[in-house]
Amino acid sequence: MQLKRLGLGIRFDFLSAASEREHAQQAFEEIFSVLTLSELEGLLIYGGQDPLTDPAENVFLAVIMGGSLSTMRRIYEKINTDAAIGMYLAHTHPFIENNRLLYWQTPSFYGEVQKDGTLRGGDGTLDGLTVPKKHGRRRPVGKGIKVLFAPDSYGALSSTDAIKRLSVAARRHFQGVKIVPVPMTYGGCGMVRALVTACEGAYRTAKITPLVPEGKSSAVYGVLHGKTAVLALAEVLPCEGEGTASLNAGELIRRALDEGLREIVLGTAESAIRDCGMGCMRALGVKFYDAEGTELKGSAEELGRVAAVDTEYLHPGLREARITILNGGISETPAEYAEDAVRFRALVASAVGVSASDCAGVGGLLCALGGARRASGVDALLDAVDFDKLLQGVALVVTGEMLLEEASFSGGRAVPCVLARCAARRIPTAVLAGGIGERLDETRLGSAGVMAFIDAPMSREQAAARAEELFDAAADRMFRLIRIGRDVEKIGAPKPPRQRDFARMYRESLKKETE
Repeated sequence: MQLKRLGLGIRFDFLSAASEREHAQQAFEEIFSVLTLSELEGLLIYGGQDPLTDPAENVFLAVIMGGSLSTMRRIYEKINTDAAIGMYLAHTHPFIENNRLLYWQTPSFYGEVQKDGTLRGGDGTLDGLTVPKKHGRRRPVGKGIKVLFAPDSYGALSSTDAIKRLSVAARRHFQGVKIVPVPMTYGGCGMVRALVTACEGAYRTAKITPLVPEGKSSAVYGVLHGKTAVLALAEVLPCEGEGTASLNAGELIRRALDEGLREIVLGTAESAIRDCGMGCMRALGVKFYDAEGTELKGSAEELGRVAAVDTEYLHPGLREARITILNGGISETPAEYAEDAVRFRALVASAVGVSASDCAGVGGLLCALGGARRASGVDALLDAVDFDKLLQGVALVVTGEMLLEEASFSGGRAVPCVLARCAARRIPTAVLAGGIGERLDETRLGSAGVMAFIDAPMSREQAAARAEELFDAAADRMFRLIRIGRDVEKIGAPKPPRQRDFARMYRESLKKETE
């Protein structure tokens, strides 16, 4: 790639494997949805697999080249502040500047942006995509409209990926719409990124102890609204086969407490933890000793040696903190450690003054030692992101899940929680579902509109294979119908009578009399 003046690279992290052409079309469709021709005319468009990351990670690098410093700054600001595009950006260093682009030897050239918004001179990858012209005083369709997306997952299609696809469909029919993404997560991998994106929060990087040779030496957690820390055990636990201590999780909690944060949302997908949370508690100041008085390090192999527990040096911030535990399931202790785990829980319970059943796993220990509370439903997640505040000014909310049935309205799942909060504020809501159960009591949906995208009978395997294709088509149909409804109201509604300016009429009559 020949550098021409200034260049900006935007790294897109795509969850599904696809061809470079598909990634390029998706990335630049998002970019062109927030930029205008006045900003991109004459600029050169490049792209391809990011040369700085492993090809297996599916990171696509989109490059805009050839603008002045002020032009590139405007482009950067618009992309960086758009929440929906933020859903796509790579977690680490999403933007790359000239000096790193210099070493990219094999990018694809997609063309130069022409006066009519088309691209010419490239390899044809982006044929069909155009940059919208500057609208001047005209308002693009959807300008000022705010739409919130809060769907559950659709089988293999995650909530985050569903929001990305809904964003593309919405902007196809309402080019000026503002997207508010609120991914639904239940405490596993991706939780931190989902909540930081929803709240436009910040990331913090903390040092952690490598548990294996060449293991992780740092980890990331999120901060929402400047006061709430978001952590997920699944994102800091070592990989399978590298050990399963919870020490790193405790180090991350301690770092958040040291920062002064006293509200913590913790995702505890604990199925991989084998040390019963011993490592986590040790990082937070609890000391464990064997029968000879030797302090233990806090590994699963040491569970059977624990003879005494000392909570005197427990981090003082832990008792002051309000910790909400999402998906706080009890860890599955392997058979070889089961007897040791029972003894360990009994010792901790005796030291704290609670029952042994209350000390199961990291979540249980935090509840026993720090007054944390478990939350099994989505309402706790919505409270953490201040969902009611995000609803302010929203004209439409879209939620949904793979199979909408009677069971969907139990257990604090996403659809009923979102519907209830929107109904309380009389916000129009659309539900996009893969299918609708035969016994569903539709009165539960209230005034929400429902669309299913799997109508024809097909096997579970067929539905999974075509999930993305069917979802995209249904999302496009939904927003097309919403657009038609808007146009019908705009065209068919009677125009209000022109208001007469009686003061002006009086002045004109006086003027005529004097003449």
